[in-house]
Amino acid sequence: MGNAGAAMNTTMLPNDPFQIVSRAIAESELDKLLLGAEGYQYLPAWSPSTGCTDLTELLAVLYDKWPKDDRQRVYDALYDALKCLVTKYEGLEPVATCILIESLRKSRNRNPLGLPIEELATELRSNIERFAARLKADKSGDGSRWQDGWLGELRRLSRNTVELGGPLFVP
Repeated sequence: MGNAGAAMNTTMLPNDPFQIVSRAIAESELDKLLLGAEGYQYLPAWSPSTGCTDLTELLAVLYDKWPKDDRQRVYDALYDALKCLVTKYEGLEPVATCILIESLRKSRNRNPLGLPIEELATELRSNIERFAARLKADKSGDGSRWQDGWLGELRRLSRNTVELGGPLFVP
């Protein structure tokens, strides 16, 4: 799912997550950042991510390192990107990850953005159902760990979100 199998040209990618996120916001391409598109990938050597980018590290920039007086712009850009991606197959996992991160931050009182995660989870649930057959057949990346492919990975993310007090998006 996503760009997990994409080749990565590390010589041309910036290695500063703040720089990567700043460019994505400046160019209104936060959706590309969330998808790990070329030029928006960040994968530090110690990252546990199995894909081409460590989305949690890039999201940490938005939550923890972005200027406080610009949080509304970050909220708007992230929300717009999530609303766009939630309807696309490639966007399901990044949206689920964002819901999980927002739930984690809320549960630990760590400066959440206040995203409407219930609304996003409802849309995510609907689109997971729409793409269920494709998700079950997709054993790429993190889907390889589950008998039902990416559906199993999304179910895991959903359970983790619920444990943090967030909404269920895969029954």
